[in-house]
Amino acid sequence: MKIYKPLFLFILIISLVACEDILEEVDISDRRVVVFAPLDSTVVSSNSVNFNWDRVEDATSYRFQLALPNFMDTQQLVLDSIFELDTLNQVGTQLQHDLENGSYEWRIKALNSGFETPYTQSSFVVNGDENLDLDPPNTPQLVSPINGAAQDESTVNFSWTREDVPGTAERDSIYFFSDEALQDLVGKDIGANKTYSANFASGTFYWFVKAFDAAGNESDDSTTFSFTVN
Repeated sequence: MKIYKPLFLFILIISLVACEDILEEVDISDRRVVVFAPLDSTVVSSNSVNFNWDRVEDATSYRFQLALPNFMDTQQLVLDSIFELDTLNQVGTQLQHDLENGSYEWRIKALNSGFETPYTQSSFVVNGDENLDLDPPNTPQLVSPINGAAQDESTVNFSWTREDVPGTAERDSIYFFSDEALQDLVGKDIGANKTYSANFASGTFYWFVKAFDAAGNESDDSTTFSFTVN
């Protein structure tokens, strides 16, 4: 079938314009995120703080930031998170986070692929449990047996170091595996004064230590060491 050149050019132009219309993103830069809580100058009487904001039409994500004590004189950027579309094509508009007592400032803005709103910003004070412990224990550092050690005795003596963090009581858990991928757990126990002793059959084993406190906080896993009992 013969298509005349002017007609072909007309169809091509119409197609390009249609595609451009489809791909064009809505400009949301003149909008603002409306926040519900915590509002500016609020005193929150719980250490569990709920952040809530309203949905911005045509936004596909939100950027949330939380600073201690504020963004002008930031001592710590507590949170810096992006909320994006989920599998249901929705974006979250709330967040819960546990905070120690003190002054904070949070801000949030909406974004899509081409535009973003200005930040909406609010300050607040947390005045909850003054004895609340939110600090995790320090990560244990393994000492002995050194990584890759081998011995003939079946009794193996373990030790590690870790500086305690002020707050609730802390304890160390030690884990043993028979494979390097740490899939086959052969034992775990509680250490005492950062030491532990146990008997092992012949073979190569892998171990690490993790710290916990009475408030429910936990450290990162220590590095993993191996040892062999001949």
